[in-house]
Amino acid sequence: MINVESLANLPAYLLFLGTGSLVWLVGITVYLWVTPIRELEEIRKGNIAVAIHFMAVSLALALPIQSVGHSTFEAGDMILWGGIGIVSQIVLHLLVRLFGKTFYARLTEAGNEKGGIAAALALSALSLVVGMLNAAALSY
Repeated sequence: MINVESLANLPAYLLFLGTGSLVWLVGITVYLWVTPIRELEEIRKGNIAVAIHFMAVSLALALPIQSVGHSTFEAGDMILWGGIGIVSQIVLHLLVRLFGKTFYARLTEAGNEKGGIAAALALSALSLVVGMLNAAALSY
């Protein structure tokens, strides 16, 4: 049987869905600004390595937002702690740019699809680990 009374929670659901989506979109936008490659252009060209990594970053940015959504009833908490999760992902990618410059170069290197996919998987693992650690740390 359907509990129609639970529809009273619909406004809160829409608020959290909208807030989480907005925080995630800000995170993706900032990520696209700080990386040295043009991910969306590369994906349109069919670059599988970049698509793999972009998928992982998208998930890694969503993990802290999801964790906060489970832990609070305040949309402001989602903005605050989701933003902190975004900052940690951005710091990770800035560190990769500083210390692992060849990773991003390999993602777009012509004629080296295997090397690009290997770099994408390594970068993806880093992104997902940071996202998971953020999500775990945000369980309050």
